Amino acid sequence: MRRTRNSPPAPPPIGAGQGLWRTTVAGSGRSLADAFALLDQSPHVDGLLRHPKRDLLTARVALTPEDGQGYWELMRIRDEMFVILMNCAYKEPRLEWVPGDGLVQFNFKLSGDLTYGLTHRKPLRFNRPALHIWKQPRGVDIQEWTARNSHERMVAISVSPQFIQENFFAPQASIPAQLREFLAPAVDRIDFCQSALTSRMLELTTCLLDRAPNSLASLVYREALTLELLSLAITHFETLHQHPDSGYSERQLRSLSAARAILMKQFAPAPTLEQITRAVALPEKTLTRGFKALYGDTLFDFSIK
Repeated sequence: MRRTRNSPPAPPPIGAGQGLWRTTVAGSGRSLADAFALLDQSPHVDGLLRHPKRDLLTARVALTPEDGQGYWELMRIRDEMFVILMNCAYKEPRLEWVPGDGLVQFNFKLSGDLTYGLTHRKPLRFNRPALHIWKQPRGVDIQEWTARNSHERMVAISVSPQFIQENFFAPQASIPAQLREFLAPAVDRIDFCQSALTSRMLELTTCLLDRAPNSLASLVYREALTLELLSLAITHFETLHQHPDSGYSERQLRSLSAARAILMKQFAPAPTLEQITRAVALPEKTLTRGFKALYGDTLFDFSIK
């Protein structure tokens, strides 16, 4: 799991665009919990669906043709999890102020070009498929903006550190060191890291984005998918080394990245292992071992024959 190093684009000027989903639903500068509390009062929300017994709520905010195309889907699982599904593209850059809420956010990103502006640091740019984990303490605000015509496809799951500790670890269990950083008491800084999506994470994220809930049964199903996705992200920490790319040359790292890019784009028919090794000019043993070390997956998880 690595810190991101992508060069950020220049931020849009202050006042550019009209914000993202928070601004649309509840007004600028609202916290995650405040915005969700106002869902049923917003004229921009469509398809609001509740499951009273399980205390589930979902709603959709569609972009207008003037703004772009696509939607935001917002799901709350009791008061424990806030889930944002982003499947849209804005015609122009959009900027929004995001207040810190002390939650840990797991972002499963499939595509798009999203940037976070941090105080006293260079902005962080996320413009490739990845899992990135984010913790923003209360009182620490940031800017978030999207690039013009960038198709954003991402699922973000936000939970409290206490929820993770109580639901995923026994009282005396050893928590992986990198995850422990996100569960520690809040300090005046933003914690973040990035890793590759496993094939199962990719499958679940795609399923959540492509299947809209239209009944109570489908809402329960989405709850189950969300819990599995969060579980995969948390257990993923146990399989990662502190520096998974150590021991590989720059050329090998570029070739491994190219191999994953091929697999992410070509699903049917899936390329053979021989085709991949020839395309990226890596020996089979180096390719398979490096893919597992960096991405937590074997090549055969992508159905390569």
